[in-house]
Amino acid sequence: MAKKKRVPPPKKSNKTMMYAGITLLVIIAAAAYISFNQPTDFLTDAYSFESPTSAQNTGAFSSLNVTPSDPGKVRIVEFMKFDCSHCNDLHKEMPQILKNYGDRVEIIYVPISFGGQSIKSIEAYLIAKEMGKGKEMRDALFIAKFGESNRDVMGSMLVLKDVAASIGLGPDFNSKLDSGYAEKAALKNNAYAGMYKIQGTPTVLINGKEVKVPDINATISSILS
Repeated sequence: MAKKKRVPPPKKSNKTMMYAGITLLVIIAAAAYISFNQPTDFLTDAYSFESPTSAQNTGAFSSLNVTPSDPGKVRIVEFMKFDCSHCNDLHKEMPQILKNYGDRVEIIYVPISFGGQSIKSIEAYLIAKEMGKGKEMRDALFIAKFGESNRDVMGSMLVLKDVAASIGLGPDFNSKLDSGYAEKAALKNNAYAGMYKIQGTPTVLINGKEVKVPDINATISSILS
């Protein structure tokens, strides 16, 4: 029985290969354009103070700066979680601490989550902060969790949107939360928590050094005096 002659597959013409290459380049360029123009790439620096700043002017994801802006000042960095009762306690005390020292003290809040927890509460806070309502969102999240309702502020989209609505944020906030607008910044918060080996909250750094919560006042006073 005669063997069938094997017929090799037809070779692609140079023109076909050229068109395929051009198509691939177009796809890569489009993907790069979309990625570069994602709103998360222009989110206001996650570690800036709560006064609203133009996202385009700050760039994306500056390093966490624990050094005070002036040698005569103190910079507090607080790693916190919105379901942490001790963070809620410090949240109630911090306004008086800040009032005691006026503009000689700067504070940056860095909300985080631990392994297995949703990052949506971090996103919600960062979006609200960019929209000029960081303090209001912080207050509202703690009230929602530790007030009478004990709501799920860490992962429930419904609760987070409801909390946002209570401080006057609406469709724009909801759209950004749904789209993952602040996801990269939220993950960056957690990355910095890992870098500083944060194992519990609240963790407070004063001028870059960890300080126990009961010692915050004494430490600030010592530095300023």
